[in-house]
Amino acid sequence: MSNSANQDHLAAFKRSKGSLYVHIASLLRRRIHAGNWPPGTKLPSLENLAAEFNVAIVTVRQAVSILEEEGLVTRQQGRGTFVSKLIAERRWVTLESSWDTMLRKWKDSTARIINEKDTVVKPVMDTSDGVPAPAYHFLRRVHLSNNIPYAVINIYIDQRLYSLAPNRFEKEMVILVLESLENVDICSATQTLTIDTADVEVANLLEIPINSPVGEVRRVITDHNDVAIYVGEATYRGDLVKLERTLTPSKTRK
Repeated sequence: MSNSANQDHLAAFKRSKGSLYVHIASLLRRRIHAGNWPPGTKLPSLENLAAEFNVAIVTVRQAVSILEEEGLVTRQQGRGTFVSKLIAERRWVTLESSWDTMLRKWKDSTARIINEKDTVVKPVMDTSDGVPAPAYHFLRRVHLSNNIPYAVINIYIDQRLYSLAPNRFEKEMVILVLESLENVDICSATQTLTIDTADVEVANLLEIPINSPVGEVRRVITDHNDVAIYVGEATYRGDLVKLERTLTPSKTRK
């Protein structure tokens, strides 16, 4: 990335909330995931990085410490800091197309509530989403994997179902709770993905640069009466999330 591009990023960072070292860590993380710094590569010195970003050395040191805690880099006494030779696959959060696989993946995630409202707001719905519930309980959360924020999600739960297990819905992954309740009938679930960029609020919550690529995922779950008992609007950070799906050709070439 050019120095002018870095300066544009940092100017935007300084206008936004959040610590500057967190934003620099995000830029360095993106270089690693993009392959700019392959495994085993020695990072530039703290002095060179500080000069590149026009920040204090202590700021760069804090940024590199974040990557070290995540296992992306390792420090070798007297030699410098290197990109880890084995970047753990577990760092990726996969958007699954299978319901069962998605549930298994989410068992390893945690959530932090940002906002909560009771029967105040309703999701914007299309006729194809099903019938709206009489009222919804609203949760806004940040989802984390290995203590790294990877998604911000607005969740609308049928108020009647929320009242069955309010403590669990507040502390656990919502869809996992829905799946476990015996008197909840899940008839269908749809998932739609679109590509966008992070605004200031989302960038701060996900600890990524402003205008970074993100995936907007909308999930709707309906019951046997075609009532939308769950609507989720999630924003995933593009440097940690990937979509995997096996495509089966209609015919095999010979």
